Amino acid sequence: MKIFKNKKIYILGGIILLFTFILVYNFYFENNTEAKEEIVLNTATKEVKSTKVNTFFVDVKGSVKKPGVYKMKENDRVIDAINVAGGLSKSANTSNINLSQKLKSEMVIYVYNDTEIKEKSNKLSCDTVCQDNVIEVNNCIQDTNDLVNINTASIEELITLDGIGASKAQSIIEYRKNNGGFKSIEELKNVSGIGESVYLKIKDKITI
Repeated sequence: MKIFKNKKIYILGGIILLFTFILVYNFYFENNTEAKEEIVLNTATKEVKSTKVNTFFVDVKGSVKKPGVYKMKENDRVIDAINVAGGLSKSANTSNINLSQKLKSEMVIYVYNDTEIKEKSNKLSCDTVCQDNVIEVNNCIQDTNDLVNINTASIEELITLDGIGASKAQSIIEYRKNNGGFKSIEELKNVSGIGESVYLKIKDKITI
């Protein structure tokens, strides 16, 4: 009878031990599987992030074959934007272009031609050109939020102002040549074709 009872105890102990082993094994297996899945998921996420490339748009103007707005990517340079725009035209002047300058979002790149360089070279330094609202690659590169300097701006820059077309832009240039430049922004109203209404539209966007 004692032997039978002992066998029962052994069997019961074995069952408890087996059940305990199964519980421990399942707990370890499930946790280990979740950990592996999390590692795989994190690795995949990191790979996706590492392959993501930031893109932005720049505006290429002037003496390039295909002026326009182009999508560029992080770490692209001025030379890359010019190449995307078809490359330089025959009349382009690259004497002062910083082709290695890194691009940034909403940058405007204006490339001068030989005639423009000749007209500006004796009058303007990089500091004065940089006051314009158009980034001129031949001299310097900066943000597009600056005011238009009516004493130095080209026709292309002047026509970016509201109400100023090519003919009015030419009149502005002729006026400043004949009068030694503008002494104040209000003097712009003395230019033929520019009245009070046009002046009020652009007075906050210009400087001298």
